[in-house]
Order: sequence, then structure tokens, then C-alpha cells
Amino acid sequence: MKKSLAGWLWLLWSLLALAESPGDFAFGMLLRPDGPQPLLRVDLPAAVHAGVSRADLGDLRVFNAAGEAVPHAWLPPPSAPRARPALLPLRYFALRGEAAAGVDGVEVRIERQGGRAVLRMNDRAGVPVMLLGYLVDASTVEHPLQAFALELPATADDLVARVRVEASDDLVRWTTLVSEAPVLRLAAGGQRLERLRIEFAPRRAKYFRLSWAAGSPALQLAAVGGEPAATLLEVPRQWQQVAGSADRDAAGSYRFDLGGQFPADRLRLLLPQANSVAAVELLSRANDRDAWRQVTTATVYRLGAAGQEVVSPEITIVPNGDRYWLLRVDQRGGGLGAGVPELAAGWLTRRLVFAARGPTPFQLAFGSSSARPTAYPITTLVPGHRIGDDGQPVASAVAAASLEIGQATTAAVHTLAGEDARRAGIDWQRWGLWASLLLGVALLAWMAWRLARQLARPPQDNGPAA
Repeated sequence: MKKSLAGWLWLLWSLLALAESPGDFAFGMLLRPDGPQPLLRVDLPAAVHAGVSRADLGDLRVFNAAGEAVPHAWLPPPSAPRARPALLPLRYFALRGEAAAGVDGVEVRIERQGGRAVLRMNDRAGVPVMLLGYLVDASTVEHPLQAFALELPATADDLVARVRVEASDDLVRWTTLVSEAPVLRLAAGGQRLERLRIEFAPRRAKYFRLSWAAGSPALQLAAVGGEPAATLLEVPRQWQQVAGSADRDAAGSYRFDLGGQFPADRLRLLLPQANSVAAVELLSRANDRDAWRQVTTATVYRLGAAGQEVVSPEITIVPNGDRYWLLRVDQRGGGLGAGVPELAAGWLTRRLVFAARGPTPFQLAFGSSSARPTAYPITTLVPGHRIGDDGQPVASAVAAASLEIGQATTAAVHTLAGEDARRAGIDWQRWGLWASLLLGVALLAWMAWRLARQLARPPQDNGPAA
């Protein structure tokens, strides 16, 4: 029994040894919360990506002051916000002509005189004309339009119409954008129902034409506003910029070491000399033992004099956490000349949420060759949250009223176990677990064997009783 107890104690000790502590990780950062909220968010700095062993950040933990790991989850990357420019007032001209010919029978041209736009139409004397539509001048608008906002006279009530919207750049060839857009204003019992906005696919054109079917009542307008299409604003990124080194074995090739596993989705190439243009190929790999994999090809340039230079835009790539990069320059254009280029990698800031359980201060620990991912889904860690159609977490009204996610900032990096934790070595904890399991199986087998022998031993005959 003593041996059996010792075996199970050894197994229990091995299982307890598997519990992680800050000392199992290479580096740490103290976290400073901005308040007593139950959930805290951390924006990861670049130093974390430089210190982790896994590109997926699976070797990252949050510990409290007692050395206990607390639950954490990852927020989805922020989506690009949409900027909606203000409504633009547009010049418009009434189109009048014969009812039988319709708006297509009205030949128009716009002449600009002294900064004013003057509409010329093919009027025919003696022929009755009626209002058939409107010509909207959008020639000075630089962005595509996605809707018109109509303004009716104050006296216009009980109006129902279906409007066709067409676009043209030469007043001759017209493309239909909307065939029958409802426009209405109804008043009853002191209430008013309006629908004065006409939506269509974003389109940039010099001229638009609004018209309605023959026999429909004419639409009297007081003003026309153009709604520019919403544009996506670029989400700010963190950047890591490093200088390259020329590859001695291949002309026009340059190697870069980013110094970490940054989930880059944007690249910038900074050329060493002005007035340079080159076709390039970019390749990457996770470590110096892997083969190079092509990431993208592009044309990069740096043109003009100092202060007036035009440089090539950022290169968009699929998120890539590789540390090592290779640039190959097409030598048909003479390469890049003297000097070496620089490479900048940009990525969206990763955001972590953790439960503020236990004593403070909290500590972010990272960098381990043996750690495995332990993050919860954000919908599990934050009750009442769900993921919306745009991929972002959506809080329910109940959760929003009871839970608030605070902010925690990171302090400077400090060393825990150091680089030894990031080197792949003997996993004593795993081997200890297996040894404990095997010892337990052997102990159970020995106990079963002892019991079987005792049951198989014949009973002793002590003779007749006196």
C-alpha cells in the first residue's frame, strides 16, 4: 500500500508540474489597467511579435500576481471605417419637349460662358412642350456618386412617381442606372411620408438624367443633392523597417531579417537612389532552413527630386508572419544601382482581452518552444457577445449594461527565463507525465498479479478440530 500511495503521489506531482508559470516563458511585460473593470484589453506592441516563438501567438499568456494564468481571447482585427462625404449641391436643368418623343427626343448641349453652364436644347417653335425630366451636371464632381437626394417644393404633396436615372459623359450615349426608383411624398392626418432618395451603384459620370414614364405626373424639383460613394479609410498599422543586405550569390538579390514574426499585410520598399524604377519579386520563409516561397511581384519606383518625389504605393499581401524576406530585382533595367533598399512591414495591431481575476499586477508572458494555444473564442470569454456580419464582436444590450472592457497598457519588456525558453529542448514535463502514466499502469498490473496469486493459492488444511 505504501508503494501504491507513493506511485499515485508521483503521478499527482507530475500533473501539477504541467501547470505553467511565468518562469516558463522567455519575456514578460507588466500590465497597467486603467480601472477596476472585470475585462481588460491590451494592444500588443511590436516587442511581443519579436519575442514569441509562434507566429499565431499561441505561446502567449496572462498571469496574475499569484502566478496563475487567467483566461484570454483575441478580438478580431478592426474593420476599415467608411467615410461618408457631405451631400454635394448639383446644378440641374429642366428638360422640356414633345410628350410623344419623350426625353430621348430632347437634344441638349451644355455651353460654359463666363464660368456659368448654359443649356441649349432643340426647341421647335409652335410645338407644345412639357416637362419631361432633368439634366444633372456632375462634371465638377471628382468622386463617384451613389445616390441623389431630391428636394421638392413645400407645396408639393400627394406625389407618387417612378424615376429613371441614366448616366452619360457626352450627352449622346446614356446608360441606365435605375429604371424605376420610387419617389413619393404623402400627407395624411398631420403626418408626412417621404421617399426622396434614389440609390444606385456608385458611378462617376459628367451628366445624369432623371426622367419618368410618359403619362406620369411631372416631378417638380426645388434642389438636387449628390451623395458621394462612401470610401474606406485605411486602418493605422504598426511598422517594422529594416535595411537589406546584398546576396553575394545572386546579382540583384537582397535579404531582410525583420527580427520577429510580424503578421504583415502591407509592404513598403524604400529604394536607395532617386529616379529608380524596377520590377521586383518578393519571397519569404519562416526560418533559414525552409525554402523560399513567392509572396508577390510588383513594380516599385522613386521618381523626382528631393522634396518633390513620387514613390510607389504600399504593396498589399495576404497576412504573412515570416521573419526572413528575399527581394529579387529584374536586372534588365539596370537593377537598383548603388546602395541597398530597405523593407518595411506593416500589420494591424492585435488586441487581446483577458479576465482580471486574482491579485494585481498582471503580467503578459511570451516566448516558449513548448507552449500551446490556450485562447478562448471572444464569444466565450465575453458573455453576450456575438460576431456580426462584418466579423466584429457585437455586444447584446444586457452584456453592454453589465460588462465594460477596460484598457490596459504594457510596460517595458523584462526577461523571465530568457532565450532558453524559446529553444526546443527536452520537454521534462511531458516525459514526466508519460513516466507517471507508465508507472501507474505497472503498479496496477503488479497489484492485479498479487491479487490473482492470492486467489489461486489453495486454502491451508489445519486438520480436525480438537
